[in-house]
Order: sequence, then C-alpha cells, then structure tokens
Amino acid sequence: MYFKILHKTPLSVKYLVKMYLTGIAFFTFFRLLFLFVNRAVLETIRPGKGIWLSTFLMGLRYDTVISCYILVLPGILLLTADITKYSNGRALRPLHYFICSLYLAAFLACAADIPFFLSFNSRLNVTILNWSDSPMFMLKMVLEEKSFLAYLLLFILIAIAYLATVRKIYLRNRADIRWEPPARKRAHRTGFLAVFLFAGCMVLGIRGRTEQKTPINTGTAYFCEYELLNNAALNPVFTFIYSYIEIRKPENKTLHLMDDGAAIALARQYLGITGTNSAAPLAREVVDTMKQEKYNVVLVLMESMAAFYMDRFAHTADLTPNLDTLAARGYSFDNFYSAGLHTFNGIFSTLYAYPALMARHTMYIDPIPHYTGLPYLMKQQGYKTIYFTTHDDQFDNVGGFLRANYVDRIVSQADYPSSEVINALGVPDHFMFNYALPILNDYHRQGRPFFATLMTVSNHPPYEVPGDISFKAKHTDINSGCVEYADWSIGQFMKQAAKQAWFPHTIFVFLGDHGAWANDPYGDLHRELNHIPCIIYSPVLKDAPRIFNEPAGQIDIFPTLAGLLHFSYNNNTVGIDLLHQSRPWIYFGSDDKFGVLGRGKLYVWYNNGRENLFDLASKAEILAVNRPLADSMRDYAFAMMQTSQWMLRNGKTGAGQQAR
Repeated sequence: MYFKILHKTPLSVKYLVKMYLTGIAFFTFFRLLFLFVNRAVLETIRPGKGIWLSTFLMGLRYDTVISCYILVLPGILLLTADITKYSNGRALRPLHYFICSLYLAAFLACAADIPFFLSFNSRLNVTILNWSDSPMFMLKMVLEEKSFLAYLLLFILIAIAYLATVRKIYLRNRADIRWEPPARKRAHRTGFLAVFLFAGCMVLGIRGRTEQKTPINTGTAYFCEYELLNNAALNPVFTFIYSYIEIRKPENKTLHLMDDGAAIALARQYLGITGTNSAAPLAREVVDTMKQEKYNVVLVLMESMAAFYMDRFAHTADLTPNLDTLAARGYSFDNFYSAGLHTFNGIFSTLYAYPALMARHTMYIDPIPHYTGLPYLMKQQGYKTIYFTTHDDQFDNVGGFLRANYVDRIVSQADYPSSEVINALGVPDHFMFNYALPILNDYHRQGRPFFATLMTVSNHPPYEVPGDISFKAKHTDINSGCVEYADWSIGQFMKQAAKQAWFPHTIFVFLGDHGAWANDPYGDLHRELNHIPCIIYSPVLKDAPRIFNEPAGQIDIFPTLAGLLHFSYNNNTVGIDLLHQSRPWIYFGSDDKFGVLGRGKLYVWYNNGRENLFDLASKAEILAVNRPLADSMRDYAFAMMQTSQWMLRNGKTGAGQQAR
C-alpha cells in the first residue's frame, strides 16, 4: 500500500516535499554554524547525546513552521490544480520563483542572526528594525564590519548553492507537472488521498504542535537547562516574526503614566532606597544577621481562589474548611491582592515580584527577559526548583518563561498518563498533588532543599469534578462544587505531606493566582477579582497563628519568604518583606484599569484617564473631597508601574544589578 500511494502521489506533492526537504537541509546547516560559532560555550556545558538530539528535533519543528508558511500558498494552488484536473507545467515557474525568494529571505535572516546573537545574546528579533529609519547607516555599518561582511559573503554562497539545488528540482518537475487523466479510478482516489494527507501535514506543520490549547511559540524551545541549546533550537525567522507580532499588539504597547525619572525617584522614596545607583535604581542589599534556614518551600497557586470563598472572610457556605484551618494555624494575610486578573499575572508577580503592567502579557515578551526572584534566589542558595501544572506548560508561554528564569524542571500534561487527563485543562488537582509527592521525596533523599510551585486548575472552566474519588460536593452548583474539590485536594495533599520526612522542615504558601467575580463593584472595578487569600503555614512557625492586616500583594511573596528564611540577598524588585516592612497602599491591575487600596480607601484609574476614589465601608465616591489623597495613591501606583516598565525595557531586572 505504501509503495502504491508513493507511486500514485501527484507530482506537485513530490515537488513540494523536495522543496521542503531542501529548505530544512539549509536551515540545519545554519543551526550547525550557530553552534560552531558558539563552541566555546558548548565546551563549558558539555551536554549529553540525548540533549543534542532534542536540540535538532526541536529545531526541525521551528524550521518546519517557517517552511510550511513559505510553501502554503504554492501548495494550495498546485494541489487545487491537481484536484480540479487543471494544471500546466508553465504554471510552476512563478510559484517556484516565489518559493525561492521567500527561502532566500529566510536564509538572509539566518545569516544576520549569528552576528546579532553574538552582539545581543538573543536570536533575531524586532529590535533589528531600530535602525530601519536610517538605512544608509545600517548599510555602512555592515560594510565596515568585517565579521558582518563574512556573513554576507556566506549568505551569497548559500544562495548560489540553494538556487543550484532547487533548479534541478524545478527542471525535473517542470515538464511532468501537468494533469493527465488517471488510468484507473482507484489510482485517482489514491491521488486524492495523497493530496489530503499532504494538506493535513501542512496545517500541522504551520501550527507546530499537536496540543489543542496553543500553537508553537518561542517558549516551546526551552526544553533543557542549557540556554544556548534552547536558543539553538529556534529559527531566527520565527523569532523575528513572533516578536514583531507581539510588539504590535495593543496590550504590549508601553505605558506612559509619568516621566521615567520622576517615577524612579518616587519609587525609590516609597521603598526606602537611599544613595545613588542609576544603573540599578531598585537594587538594595538585604542583610540578615540571623542564621539562614534551608527549609523546603512549597508554594501552591490556587486557580481563581478568591478570598470571599473562605469562611474567614464572612462566607458561610463552608466551601474551604481546609484553607480556613490552615489560615487559623499559620500566618494569614487578610488584606492581600493579586497583581492582575490572569493566571500569568499571578505566576509572574508571585515568583518574580514585578507588577502587572495593565493588559501587557509579561510572559510573552521576546526575547524572554531574565528576572531575579524566588527561583533565582533559591538556586543561588542550592535549592532544586520545580514547577507543576496540570495542563500544557506552553499555554501563556509559562514553560518557556520559567525555564529561562531559573526553574530547573517543569512537570506538565506531557508527563502524566493520558488516561488521567479529564479535559482541556489536563489532570485534576489531586492527581497533580499525588504525582508531586514522589518527586519531592526524591529531592529530599538527594539531600537538596527544594522550592516547588504547584499551580492548581480545577476552579476554572471547563468546570469538572472527578467522579472516581471519595470526595462528594455538598453543593449542587458546579462552581461551588469545584471550590470544594479544590480545597479538598489541598487537604488531601497536606495529609499526605505530613507523613513525609521533609514535612517538619518545609514552609507551605497558599495563595490565589487571582480572585473571582462577585457583586462587589467600586465603579467598574470588582475588588474581589483581585482580593485573594494568602496563607503561610509550617511546623517551623513558632509564633503562629498571626494575622497581618496591612495592604499586601503577590509582589511581596519573594522578599517575605527570603526574610522568613533569613537569607541575605539583593532585592531588585518592587516587593517588600511583609514580616518586617509595610506599604501605605497595594496596587493591582484589571487590564484597562487598576486599583490602589489602603487606609480604608480604594482609588481606581482607567486607561482613558477617568478616575474614582471610594470609601471601602460605605462604597461612596469621595474623589471630590479627597483630591490630594487620590493624587498620592495614583502617583504611588504610577511610580511603581512606570519604574517596573523602565527596568524591563532597559534590561535591569536580571541578576548583576547590585546595590551600591
């Protein structure tokens, strides 16, 4: 059957396959060249054979995406001609020239990418267009730099070799690609089958992944701990187009809340930073004279777990008995807010202590920036860092972003048995928790402290409570049932964790990634979308229980845990240690607006310039009689958000930004 299909495959399909394979061969050459040029780095990391193979297999996926985009239009035309029996060899010429032109442009990008990477440690991206308004300057720079000329010469040689190779393919197919009535009906059907199989492969190739939730993105390439090999897997045409699309999105446009200089000065003032350090304006050295404690840390980010679900916050439905118990026995931060409305906001701000920047997707920036924060600090202290999620880790670019930012291992849907996947969100919470325990036990046996983040998902549509477990919801509505199940899963996890050898030396943190909608509006802002529980529980907390009522947020988790562990470190974020410091207000995003809360007041600012000030108790608007207070609250949030953006845009968020 295989040879029969191959024999009856339309010549246009064979031509497209040959052009694809030729393009892949030349892309592979550039990947080999990229690795050769960076061989000094490779000598220091010495990856294993399996890692090498994975690099090239991952690279094949990106090269295939670009090749399929190049071939899709000619493929549609040629395949349509085959199906409609209207084809002519002369029609191949313009399509062939079209394919060659796009591949040559792609190879030019590959040639330019190598010196670009050597200069900026980043694959080709939209920043290369920074000089597009000065083309003569660009040309002069290229012509005057010998290394650039070498790559330009290389491109010319590659172009000649490529054109010579594909000319042979073209000449062999030019005379043959024409419709001829099939000799037998069966052969005609076989041709149709080959056409549709090829079309399906094109669609799959363009998408780059078989998973339903999201197509391939730059984060997919982060499959190992070696950043150079992750970068080598990428195709520079892909990274350029991807970064261009992302930068053009309205949500990724920069904020202009206030002057950068004024924002930095005000942020430093509020954070109590003294001295001068223009290179790293937020960096301050934190020195703890007490003995460091290498306790394990388990951080559980709970999907859509709003504070109002808990009895602790006057709810009476008994949805969260386990969380309420943990809060009553540990540290409970009762005036705590998520950075934004989305899971990626919660992950980003909790782990790296930077705020949500309105509607900007801070985990989809290309190239992926580096941040200090919990994963970085823990690795510096000798911890193993691991992140568990129930579903595809490429959704929201979480896997790629975290791997690029000091998370050693990602456990996601690909690691779980397929039989345990219950819906688009992967496995249920209790299965993820059960799966995590043996891994954490293994880390403990290795004698390494661990920092584990577990992202639950069950309190998120599509809502589904597993039916093959002992849990039975007390409430009939599915939303309440899922909240109950999420809490039950945490209770089961803590019961099992208490039996493990590492439990007495572990700090557990429970907080929502964001809240949930409730009829608690202040203008157009629903506070409960951001008001979340935050609980720190551990056998090592000798002064528990404690209640903290000062305004706080996810951006404070990093320095608070560092303080609890008595680590001395460089804080290069907007977060504070809630055990030893306080802030006047906490600010939180709601995409097109943000809130600033504290001292019984809530200020709301909208991206169209509209603003409100509310008294929390009465929900009355009091802006008219409290203008100075509103201005102070607004400027506080403006300064922190504008400074955070400045830090990001100027590459100041990573390690190496030291206090002076």
